[in-house]
Amino acid sequence: MKLSLLFLGWIALATCLGVGFGYSQFGLVPWTAAVSLGLGLLLSSIGTFLSPGAILTRVEKVQATGIVLAIVFLLFAARAFSQVIFVDEDAVKVLSPNNLGDICLHLAHINFLASNPHYWPENPIYGFDKLRYPIGIDLFNAELKLIGIEPKIGIILVAFLGALLTLRALFLFGGPFAVAAFLFNGGLAGFLFFRTWQLQDYQTDVAWKSIPLALLVTQRGLLYAIPAGLVLITHWRRALQIQANGPHLPFWGELVLYSTMPLFHLHTFIFLSFLLLWWFIFGHPNWRAHLLRLVVLSFVPASYFVYVVTGFGKTSALAWEPGWMSASMEVASWQRYWWFWFFNFGLLLPLAIALVIYLCIPKEPDVWQTKARMRHLVFPAVAMFILCAFVRFAPWDWDNTKLFFWSYMILMIAIWETFLRRWHPLIRLPIFFALFFSGGISLIGGLMPNEDNGYEIGDQAEWLQVEKALKKFPPSAVFAVYPTYNHPALVAGHRVVLGFPGHLWSHGLEYQPQEALLNKVMLGQPGWESLCRQLKIDYLFWGSFEQEHYPSSTRAWERYPVVAQGQWGKVFDLRNLSQ
Repeated sequence: MKLSLLFLGWIALATCLGVGFGYSQFGLVPWTAAVSLGLGLLLSSIGTFLSPGAILTRVEKVQATGIVLAIVFLLFAARAFSQVIFVDEDAVKVLSPNNLGDICLHLAHINFLASNPHYWPENPIYGFDKLRYPIGIDLFNAELKLIGIEPKIGIILVAFLGALLTLRALFLFGGPFAVAAFLFNGGLAGFLFFRTWQLQDYQTDVAWKSIPLALLVTQRGLLYAIPAGLVLITHWRRALQIQANGPHLPFWGELVLYSTMPLFHLHTFIFLSFLLLWWFIFGHPNWRAHLLRLVVLSFVPASYFVYVVTGFGKTSALAWEPGWMSASMEVASWQRYWWFWFFNFGLLLPLAIALVIYLCIPKEPDVWQTKARMRHLVFPAVAMFILCAFVRFAPWDWDNTKLFFWSYMILMIAIWETFLRRWHPLIRLPIFFALFFSGGISLIGGLMPNEDNGYEIGDQAEWLQVEKALKKFPPSAVFAVYPTYNHPALVAGHRVVLGFPGHLWSHGLEYQPQEALLNKVMLGQPGWESLCRQLKIDYLFWGSFEQEHYPSSTRAWERYPVVAQGQWGKVFDLRNLSQ
């Protein structure tokens, strides 16, 4: 656990130091990025080595299943993250279609944050507000860029580090079964394989998708949040329930991982906070002093990070949505609810119901005490699962998956420890098949290359040319471009009036009025000049995207100065119109 803390603490502290330098008169520049990374590693190393306990815990027993599952996880990581973004014959590509828009957004954030913007940074994909997004892992990558590690390489390196930390945290959390639960989550969708006999991701079109493919690969904040969250829950379980066996976190590590979590992943922070609240109310009275100390000391930094990434309600997030995503199913109401949940989660749900019933059955005192410890873990997970089935925690209802994930992992470990571990192997095997086949076949299918060896997101030569041409422009400059996820100006780290509508909507931003005005500007319609002032446009980018999507444009701005041009297009200076 201490080795995991060393690297997780380094990421958290280096990122927080980067935020501090961003606010300072020095800004986030190469030397301050180097100081942030170096000092963060030094502080994490000192704290880790001075804490009691060994850095590496001795392995008491090596399980063959553990070795096999570790190899499977590493093969997944090698395949998924070595090609999370790559160049193939001058075409920039991604392996997974789930990552088409996400990787471009992260590239935009990394390059923008590395351009030394004024803090708290403006939003590069929405020219009318601050950047309300958990930027922690992208800021860490921006620091790596500033010390000379190119963003595409940095993304891959951080992904591999996060994958290794996740694997270690899974073994700490629940051993080989936790690794299997993580890799092979699923319900019934994958059993369609026996109808088609084709290797593909059968869960790509259902709500409960493959965790490795849909979450770990695409949601970069989870590269930090999953291992950090698993380490925290493992520590709390051991420390609060007075389990002497196994390593524990020092308090400074517990404080750093929890208080900085909103900067990296808000949903994980919500779940961890829900656990702490549940234990404070329903847990043992002896726990309350420790929980209160942790929350009090975390209150200021955690509240600050929650504020900067959310704006405290500036976006439409919480909403009543009973049934989660089942409302979209075109079947009768009663059938929709039970079939949606069973199709998505499969055998997990009946096993979870059986687990809750079992934990509530009175037994002799020693067994009841054992059940009490398990109830402290299971009941808040069940409560959050039910809450997510009725309440939407983000503008995009699918984002509730990031909370379902934590309930799922806890329930799976509880089912293993309470039931499956005690049962005969002949009983376990069909249950393992029912639990893991769908996710396993979907994981394999999702990692298979398509006919084009990935999905193209841009032209490497064009991206490099645009990046070089726009390097002289300040980070505060706003460009009018066609709103898409892979625009070369946006990917290069420059602010645009509007980015990809799918991202804007999922972030809860009301962009439609500005989109209508931007269309008028790009079409050169009467009054476009006054709209430039309203949209705070500094420059207009006219390239291949604009030519394709605005073919009827009058190009009335062509009488204004051209400040950059190349084979990729031209940039017109409209700053006089914004004054």
